[in-house]
Amino acid sequence: MEGALAPVNASARRMRQGAAQFTVLFVGTLKPWHGLDVLIDAFAGVRSRVPEARLLLVGDGPEREAVLARADALGIADAVEHAGAVAPSEVPALLHRADVAVAPYPPLDGFYFSPLKVYEYLAAGLPVVASAVGELPGVLEHGRVGVLVPPGDAAALADTLVALARDDDRRAALGARAREVAVERHDWSVVVRRALGFAGVRLPEHAGARRG
Repeated sequence: MEGALAPVNASARRMRQGAAQFTVLFVGTLKPWHGLDVLIDAFAGVRSRVPEARLLLVGDGPEREAVLARADALGIADAVEHAGAVAPSEVPALLHRADVAVAPYPPLDGFYFSPLKVYEYLAAGLPVVASAVGELPGVLEHGRVGVLVPPGDAAALADTLVALARDDDRRAALGARAREVAVERHDWSVVVRRALGFAGVRLPEHAGARRG
């Protein structure tokens, strides 16, 4: 993961977009198990308290029309940008437009999911707000690497996003720790070494190190 995605430079991003704008990012397919209805409801609450807030949706899927219609009904359509499905090579530039990234999964009892988007957010050095489901509590270590909210709770999600919008220092600290954890725990060389360790194979410490 290290080297594949440069961390977000918040200062440079704000110079490009204007210092006042606060952008919340979602990346993923627009399907029911991604909690997009909760995200739209939460963002309406954010927008009422942080007028400069913007929501950037990256991805497409069967919920697209319903999501955009819900935004329109709540009077926030002008603050919601739907980038649609994009090529993987375009994702880093979109990540670099964000101040906070979200993974608002609903309650998922008995449903397996791979939160790949969360690892991408961490690698980009973005503060992450996610539902406390599956393996995410262990990944985000509430308050240390990211912030957890109860699944399906739009009010809690809104309150958390508003608090982060008003606290530049906390966003910077979370983002820095997110990047650090992504490199330490989820870099592919670390993952391969761990898997081989389970199989009883030990690599020399320099194996898999980057060159140049």
